[in-house]
Amino acid sequence: MEKLEEAVLKAVDEYNKYRSPEARARLISIQEDRLTIDFEGIFCQTCGVYDYLEDLIYELQSFIDMNIEILNFKEYAPGKIRVEYGLKKTG
Repeated sequence: MEKLEEAVLKAVDEYNKYRSPEARARLISIQEDRLTIDFEGIFCQTCGVYDYLEDLIYELQSFIDMNIEILNFKEYAPGKIRVEYGLKKTG
């Protein structure tokens, strides 16, 4: 589990490096089969907020060998979105 958390934190750092200040990710919780991430920022609404949420999947896949999907997301305050990602081991 520690390796998974380490990989997720690296992916979040990479994500924030390239997408901040428009979007910034923060790990909320991690389990074996899912993780919760908060996003905050001035998301480009015309570009599609969903793209910002999917971008983290690409960062994660460079650090962990898992299938990752967005299970659900909700804007809980202006400019703040909580996302649950599902994790499945490949192979």
